[in-house]
Amino acid sequence: MSQTARTTRESRRKDVLQRLREEIALNRDFADEREAAFLSVVWTWLRVERAGRAFFNAYDITDAQFNALMILWDYRETRLRQYELAELLVVNRASMGGVLDRLERNGWVKRETDPHDRRAQFVHLTPQGIAKLKQVRTPYYRLLAAAFDQVERDALFSLIDFNDAFRARLAALADGGTGAAKPVRATPVAAASKAVGRTPAARTRKG
Repeated sequence: MSQTARTTRESRRKDVLQRLREEIALNRDFADEREAAFLSVVWTWLRVERAGRAFFNAYDITDAQFNALMILWDYRETRLRQYELAELLVVNRASMGGVLDRLERNGWVKRETDPHDRRAQFVHLTPQGIAKLKQVRTPYYRLLAAAFDQVERDALFSLIDFNDAFRARLAALADGGTGAAKPVRATPVAAASKAVGRTPAARTRKG
């Protein structure tokens, strides 16, 4: 790497860290770049949630309701029980019941008792639910396109690759391991420097 390239990279590193400090109102230096990376992930997720709330509110639907409709559409050839939908949404059964109650009141889904297990209920989309999904899905994908506009494919994959390794490490730590089983690979600087999209897309699994 040339001296010019090293200088440019160091300048960019300082700019990015300073911008993050200002955005999260951190009144000190980061302990190290690991802390900066962690706070960057958290802050970005909060921005994703904020963008998601603003987007879904405009269509009178919540993120969890939208995700439920999406999953039911994706699994439309399969009869999903309520607990199976909860597992796919990564929510507990009590929360799933609340989401489905609101979806059912809106006429977007219908629940039917499993004839072979009276304790279980199948969930499926109604014509009104399909219409609602179509209403929201097209602008949802437009939002994703806008969020990642001008971000090159290599940069997107670097982000996906990093998150894959980071999730594996967090899972290992949660299971009592050291988190060292799967190394987190560095995102290429050249690719990262082209990741200029700053508006987060919105698909969350909470609420």
